[in-house]
Amino acid sequence: MRVLGTLVLSSALAACATQATPLRPAAGPAGEEVRAAREQTAAFAQVEDDTLGWLFAADPRLAARANASAPAELLSRIGTDAVLAEDTTAVIRGGSLDLFAFRARARALSEAAARLATFHGELPEKGPVGSALARPRLERELLDRLVTEESARAAVESKLGEASGDLVRAMVALWQPPKTPQEVPEVDAWTAKHLLEIRDSLHGAQPRSGPRDLDVALYPLERLLAPPAFSKGAAAIAQVRMAIDDDRRVVPRVQSAEALALDVKTHLGLDVAPATLTDRLALLETKLREDGEHELASLGDAERAAALGRARELLLVERGCPGVPDSRVRDMAPPPERAAACGVLHVLTEEPSHAAIAAVLHDDVLLSMAAVTTAPPPRTRLLSRPEDDDVDTLERAARERPVVALGAALAIELVTSHGDAAQRVATWHALGEAPLDVVARELDAVR
Repeated sequence: MRVLGTLVLSSALAACATQATPLRPAAGPAGEEVRAAREQTAAFAQVEDDTLGWLFAADPRLAARANASAPAELLSRIGTDAVLAEDTTAVIRGGSLDLFAFRARARALSEAAARLATFHGELPEKGPVGSALARPRLERELLDRLVTEESARAAVESKLGEASGDLVRAMVALWQPPKTPQEVPEVDAWTAKHLLEIRDSLHGAQPRSGPRDLDVALYPLERLLAPPAFSKGAAAIAQVRMAIDDDRRVVPRVQSAEALALDVKTHLGLDVAPATLTDRLALLETKLREDGEHELASLGDAERAAALGRARELLLVERGCPGVPDSRVRDMAPPPERAAACGVLHVLTEEPSHAAIAAVLHDDVLLSMAAVTTAPPPRTRLLSRPEDDDVDTLERAARERPVVALGAALAIELVTSHGDAAQRVATWHALGEAPLDVVARELDAVR
């Protein structure tokens, strides 16, 4: 049975713009309701501004995702609070707290949660005319989810260890070359200091919960810290690598079921039973294979080769979801765990070749199975025929960052599980970035 059929997305996207229609003023009691809705939405918008300010101050990655910055007065308050708390790590770097200022980060996130909790009003589903928010009730829900997710991230990262790969990737993503020669020693010392903290955290006695992605994350940072300018940082990377090599703990081939279920719930919003995921993904892969083979068989040799080449470029690609101008939260770039899910939406809405789309969807699901089983299907089943080295890299990424790969696979399942796939894609496109349980709810509402 064909799962996708032909995705004609241009007309579907035009016909299925699911942004809520703003509430318009009316006379009498209905007009009073609209005025009340406008006042409540305006009050929440102020609370949202304050909450986001604390979030942007707490983590430079959040500020980067929103292309925004924390208010100067808030950063000044954080500095005062750090002095009172005798927290010497609470340094402001580039408009946000230092990435490794874990105590201050936790305080800022707590302030964000407290600020959001001050709003108790009932928000309308549709935004009033003139409101900056098209869907205030959804906005509040997603802002609350954002605070919760980032608080969980901060708690995990503060322990370093197995969370260090994400921190190293953040160091790379946030990297700003020193503007003057005088800044080079400071950047070098800062980098070396935190890399050595990571090194020390790798000597823990706790069993490993899954494969570590730190080794791969270090390569791009290593290229940035070229000696002699960054001699301390380069030496610290060497020591981190030595600590990785000296770690004699058993390395599980896949993440433990308990840890995986918790991470999927935290970052994707979905409840999963890891023991059933292999069979669930295998069933989806089989269904998608029929689509892929049908699309590829309909092409001539040259077109087929071009489609497969394009598909290889898009395997587990990470992208942003479409921005939503009338939502502060849905207009943000996704967290790293949902970047591949947004990559799926990018493929479905931007790629013109139906054959390439079908091949990518199938192969993404097959590759994601490396996240949950030590015996994934043979690579010969990959429709796009990638090189063995590329398959090794993609499967390793799925094992070491399973939530990212599963985000792509579960997003594909949401779009193709039932109903009109093109309409479901269009609905998600209009929704923008959101946890996958919210995406599922929105898609099912138009089923």
